[in-house]
Amino acid sequence: MFFTLLKAYASWLLISFLAFLAGFAATLIFQKDQAHLFLMSYLYYWDGLLVATAGFGALQFSVATFRQQFHFLIFGILDIKPTSIALVATKLEQLYSFWNKQKIAVPIFVVGGLILYMCGYPMTGVPKYYLWVTSSLMFYAGGLMVAYTIHSLQVFQALEFSIADVDLQDNVNIVELENFSLYLSVLLFTAIGALYLSFRGTLTANFTFEAPSELIGDFAALFVGKDGKYQAVRNLLLYPIVVFLPLALFASFYMKHVIRQIYLFSIKRKVSEIDRLTQPILDSVDLKKSEPAVIEIRKAATELKEKIVENNRVLPVLTLKDSPSIALVIVAILQFLWLNDKEVRRFLDGIIGITN
Repeated sequence: MFFTLLKAYASWLLISFLAFLAGFAATLIFQKDQAHLFLMSYLYYWDGLLVATAGFGALQFSVATFRQQFHFLIFGILDIKPTSIALVATKLEQLYSFWNKQKIAVPIFVVGGLILYMCGYPMTGVPKYYLWVTSSLMFYAGGLMVAYTIHSLQVFQALEFSIADVDLQDNVNIVELENFSLYLSVLLFTAIGALYLSFRGTLTANFTFEAPSELIGDFAALFVGKDGKYQAVRNLLLYPIVVFLPLALFASFYMKHVIRQIYLFSIKRKVSEIDRLTQPILDSVDLKKSEPAVIEIRKAATELKEKIVENNRVLPVLTLKDSPSIALVIVAILQFLWLNDKEVRRFLDGIIGITN
């Protein structure tokens, strides 16, 4: 799993570097005087190599692993009764469908690209549009991840809806469920990491915050007001945080919650099975002649049930594996607040001043 992630990151680092070289070469051919500005914008202000690597690398990792992981969960770990398997299989097919996700990814890409264009790029001609298209593609990667997340949630919603018909297979070890939970934690970390770098890239980008055209200026007035400053469109850069962050956090919580519920239901069934198997034995023995044996049976059954109940603490919804993701979330939110909220900025500046 981790090798696949590193391979995806390495592949997209190379691809993003080649994309930069292509844009730089095109700029040298068509607008040579803007070559230095393009280089600084792509590599320094946008941090294009890291943004593309993190965003598309996370997307490639999820595409390369989700089918195997979800298929193994549904058919290798869980035992779903025929009355509910059709519903779960239908949701699984929707998750596997690539074109089904374009309905979500394309609108997110279009809106994100429009927001970036409204902020204004400091170049003209080929370098301007090349940087606009390549930077907007991060919203397409994010849109695809949102689509995968939504369809994954639908699979788990079907599992929760059919939880009475869902059990663990007889040969399943708790480690297999923990491995799937770890996979969800890694997915969350890659998604949050990509979101943070993309969001930070828009905050440090050298936007002009001037209307690219009169039509765009009139359109932006719907958001900033006619008497307001055009720089207020900068607030629209909050778009990825609003769209992606709550969904990513909820998805990780919800899917782990459903896995935990399935596991707890399997425990409940095992406890009921112990009661069902031991009660006839207890009822059939002669208490006077077999009192020690009865006591041992009851003791063994009680200890087994207590052990099972103690195991309720396994598969927690939130673990230390999620702490890097949570830390990135806090950093992203604080960074935006520090840049946009004067009171928070004054407070943080005061703390920094005191520590220095």
